[in-house]
Amino acid sequence: EGGPAFVHGGPFANIAYGCSTLVSTKLAMKWADVVVTESGFGFDLGGEKFLDIKCRTGGIWPELVVLVATLRALKSHGGADPKKVAEPDRNALERGFDHLAKHLETVASFGLPAVVAINRFPTDSDEEMGLLRDFCKARGVEAAAHDGFSRGGEGALELADTVNDALAR
Repeated sequence: EGGPAFVHGGPFANIAYGCSTLVSTKLAMKWADVVVTESGFGFDLGGEKFLDIKCRTGGIWPELVVLVATLRALKSHGGADPKKVAEPDRNALERGFDHLAKHLETVASFGLPAVVAINRFPTDSDEEMGLLRDFCKARGVEAAAHDGFSRGGEGALELADTVNDALAR
């Protein structure tokens, strides 16, 4: 939709953490007010390596972490049958919150604020979305839905606004 993207040398596989190079990040930082970079899956792998290796080596430090979650993944972490994670399951979802809480705790240990991006699937219920938002709010963390995959840029506006608001604080 016309937005610039710098894609440079990012390895990604089960043995890598999916982080773009310092060259691409620093170039983007010269040209944009806000730079979003992906640091791989799982804050305990991608996020920590991003901060411990890339940021320290490059002399850069983020202002904010966007932690991505899905209701399906949280239900899976809460013990739901993988074949049924698209179905409503409040108990599994609430058990899965422990997994997200640990990631948020790790983000906070680096002294960084977080926004939880909820990658929304068409089958996700409003009730379960509300439970996740309430969980985040109770921890002082903003959460925003993201359905950019199905709705394009318009589906990412809530997340973009939430991130911009958090950066302005």
